[in-house]
Amino acid sequence: MATDLDLYSIFCTVARCGSLSHAARELYVSQPAISQSMHRLEYALGCTLFTRTSRGISLTSEGRMLYSYAEKAVSLIAAAEDRLNRMRTLQSGGLMIGASDTLCQFFLLPYLEKFHSEYPDIQLQVTNRTTPDTVELLKVGKVDIALVNLPVNDSSLQVREVLNVHDVFVASSRFSHLKGHPVTMEALSHEPLVLLEKASNSRKYLDDFASVCGVTLHPEIELGAHSLLVEFARIGLGIACVTQEFAAGAINSGELFEIELTTPMPSRSIGLISLEGVPLSVAADRFISIVMENASAQHEG
Repeated sequence: MATDLDLYSIFCTVARCGSLSHAARELYVSQPAISQSMHRLEYALGCTLFTRTSRGISLTSEGRMLYSYAEKAVSLIAAAEDRLNRMRTLQSGGLMIGASDTLCQFFLLPYLEKFHSEYPDIQLQVTNRTTPDTVELLKVGKVDIALVNLPVNDSSLQVREVLNVHDVFVASSRFSHLKGHPVTMEALSHEPLVLLEKASNSRKYLDDFASVCGVTLHPEIELGAHSLLVEFARIGLGIACVTQEFAAGAINSGELFEIELTTPMPSRSIGLISLEGVPLSVAADRFISIVMENASAQHEG
C-alpha cells in the first residue's frame, strides 16, 4: 500500500468528528498537523476528500466512498492490534500440544492444570498420537509443541529434555520363577510378553536394545496404551515392559515385581519439541518455561 495507514486513521477521525479542531483534540496533535496530513492524503489519492465551509468540513462524494471502506479497515486493524496485545499478555489465544496417551496421563496433566489455572483465557487443545505421528503433526502445523519419547533424531526440531525414565520388565506372582536373580534377554524372550505396539518410540527403543543383545522379541500381546500394559501384567497375562516411573504404583504396592536383567536397559528421556528456527507463540513459550522450570528443579534435587 503506497499511502501511510496513519493517514487513513486520521482521515477517519476527521470524517467522524466533522471538524479539524475536534479531530486534533481527540488525537492530541495540532490542528495544522491534521490539516497537513489531509492535504498529503488528498495529494496521494489525487482527489478532494473534504469540502471546507465556515461551519466546518464535510465529505465529498469521493470522501464518503473512501470513508465507507477506510472506517472498516481501520477498525479491523485496531481490533487485530488489540487481539495481538491480548495474545502477547496471555489474555487470549490458543495452544495446541501433541503427546501420547501415556505422556498425557503420567506427565502432562499437572502442567496443563497449572497453565490453565494461571492463564484460563488460553484455549488448550491436546492431540494424542504416537511419537512419530506427533512429530509429523508438529511439522505440518497441527500442533505448536509436542511431548515425545526420545530419541528423536531430526535436525528440523529443537529438543528439550524434561524427564529421564527407565524401561523395565514387570510381572505378577505367576512368574515368580524369574524373581530374585538376574535374567538374560534371551531367557526373557521365551516368556509370554506384553509390549507396546511397534508404532511407538518406546517399542522401537526396546527392540533396538534387544537386537544389541542378539534377541528378536515376539510378544504374545501388543497394546496401544501403557496403562493397559500394567493391567495385563497385573492379571498374569504376560510379562510387560513398562516405564518404571509410570508404573511405580503397581510396583511399590507389590502387585508387580521388577525383573532384574543381566544387562539393564539404558535410561532414555522424555522431551518437549518444537520446530527449529520457528518463533514460538507467547503461550507456547510460557508453557515450555513452566515445564522446564520443574525439570530443572527435579535435576537439582
